[in-house]
Amino acid sequence: MTAPAIRSHHATWLLLACACLTVLVYWPSLHGGYIFDDAVYFVDNTDVHVTTLHLSDWLRAALNQAGTLQFRALSMLSFAANYYFTGLDPFWPKLTNLLIHLLNGTVLFLLLRELFALTRLTRSEPTQSVRHDIAAAMLAGAWLLLPINFTGVAYVAQRMESLANLFVFMGLYWYLRARQRQFTAGGRGIGLGIGILAGLLLGYSAKESAVLLPLYTACIEFSITRFRNADGRYSRPAVLTHVAFLLLPLVAGLAWVATWVFKSMGTFRTFSIGQRLLTEPRVFMDYIGWTLLPNINTLTFYHDDLLASHGLLSPPTTLASILAVLALLAVAVWQRKARPLFCLGITWFFAGQMLTGTVIPLELVFEHRNYFPSAGLLLAVASLLALEPGLRRPLLRISIAIAFLAWCGFTTFLRSEEWSHPLRLAYAEALKRPDSPRAQYDLASTLIRAAGQDTNSSLIGRATTILERNAYQPDAGIAPLQALIFLNGRAHKPIDPRWWQEIVAKLRHGAPSQTDLSAVIFLFRCQQRGDCPDQPAEMLQTFVAALDSSGGDPNVTAAYADFALERLHDPDLAVRLARAVVASRPGVLVYRISLTKILIATHRLDEARAALDDLRRRDRAGALGSSIRALQSALLSAESRSEPAPSTHQAGAPALPPDAPNR
Repeated sequence: MTAPAIRSHHATWLLLACACLTVLVYWPSLHGGYIFDDAVYFVDNTDVHVTTLHLSDWLRAALNQAGTLQFRALSMLSFAANYYFTGLDPFWPKLTNLLIHLLNGTVLFLLLRELFALTRLTRSEPTQSVRHDIAAAMLAGAWLLLPINFTGVAYVAQRMESLANLFVFMGLYWYLRARQRQFTAGGRGIGLGIGILAGLLLGYSAKESAVLLPLYTACIEFSITRFRNADGRYSRPAVLTHVAFLLLPLVAGLAWVATWVFKSMGTFRTFSIGQRLLTEPRVFMDYIGWTLLPNINTLTFYHDDLLASHGLLSPPTTLASILAVLALLAVAVWQRKARPLFCLGITWFFAGQMLTGTVIPLELVFEHRNYFPSAGLLLAVASLLALEPGLRRPLLRISIAIAFLAWCGFTTFLRSEEWSHPLRLAYAEALKRPDSPRAQYDLASTLIRAAGQDTNSSLIGRATTILERNAYQPDAGIAPLQALIFLNGRAHKPIDPRWWQEIVAKLRHGAPSQTDLSAVIFLFRCQQRGDCPDQPAEMLQTFVAALDSSGGDPNVTAAYADFALERLHDPDLAVRLARAVVASRPGVLVYRISLTKILIATHRLDEARAALDDLRRRDRAGALGSSIRALQSALLSAESRSEPAPSTHQAGAPALPPDAPNR
């Protein structure tokens, strides 16, 4: 074996060492619990609770989100596999996430080597470089240990993000290899399109963020090759590939988004599109700081205490952040010729924020959105330190790299220790985010769960104190009030009428958050189950306020249909509401199932048969088999009686409501 080949193995051993260190620092977090949307996607998502090998059960798991603007079949199947083999034990889905993360780090190492090889081709440098192999291993190792990537691993629900990026990384690797061949030899370059198409299809089935893959390859072309081949001519395959996979879909996507985003923002979030666009540059600068200068005190799961910008100087950091973002992009373009890898790293970072940091009405901040962009920032820094004209002292470069790796590993380990127990995490978040309504509410909720059925536990007292302290805060929403009603109802204590009054007032004050709407639904389900006292008048006022302020949210409307049937005893209203929900979301089959149940319950049997036949036609390979059989049984039972069928209520609601799936 030649000396260069021996030295090239050093890169592999370095990556392996970083992978082992990653396992060590993440290990405590594997023993923690679930948080936030974990309930929505896994814990309370009975569609993925597969216990058989029947194809219909697995299809139902894969397709349970079809029609909700989310098609995450591959992610849902992975959750179903976790449940099939190990149930709801959080250790195993967390371990699965860690293994995906390690695989991502490996593929990132491979694609970086191909990226550096393509860069050498554009400079007519030697085709092999041990220095670049070592740099690829260092970058991939640092990325594995980055604290900002922690929630993409320890947060079970965001397997969707890491799994999608696995196929993004693979697509980039394929594209870079194909582009090298096409760069030197020319030709049709069909492999360019194959790499993008495969990465897109597989990645999109995990999460929608994979659609950014063609934008990432366009950044490579812009920064490294300028869409040209070795002979200096434009690469026709590269240009046509990006017209087909980036330009045309971008135009179509923008046209589609424009049909709903402006309407939904007013009822879906507490901020406008303009406020979101003003706020995100501040968020980008935070992301850069959290990535390159990680600090355990600023790295938290909840960031809902970040106030949206209402003007260029409200707060003043808005204008400063916008100017900083523009300056960074300008420098990247200016340095494109001298430092193409720096340019690529910066453009990758901002390209990775295009879905979550622009007009799509998502929440303002989440760390896992940097799972790919953080690799761009590391590449930009590596360019300045070692890959392109930068520090001339090798010892200084090595010292900085080792120090950064050590600091990242240490900080990630501290986060891992925080996540090792639900109470430890809840207290850490609440202490670091005293103004975060979610952090405070989560602490109270965790204390309630820890108390179990012991209504006299001191933990309940602590939770009540936290909830009462936050219930009347302007930005707290209605979740603390809903929790107080639940706690007192479960303990058979009086319900303070001011709580209901404050709930209605908060709902009428402005657009409710998804947490607020989930709380409204929970209050009704709580009364259905008998865990909360039956207060139909207060519940009616709450429903009316929530529907008015949310513009008729379909989930709230569906719950209101049940309320109209069971509490208002108005079957006509119940049917009208259920039909309205189906009309507004025709692709969401769960609403059609709910409509069929209400038709059976109101003894509209001919309409129920038609609705059931419609469900059969829409059934995909038996995915709705169990639901259809249950509805058929209920219909036959109703046909054999003259009175309506029993209530449509389904038991099994969680102790406190989770947020809606919109991350």
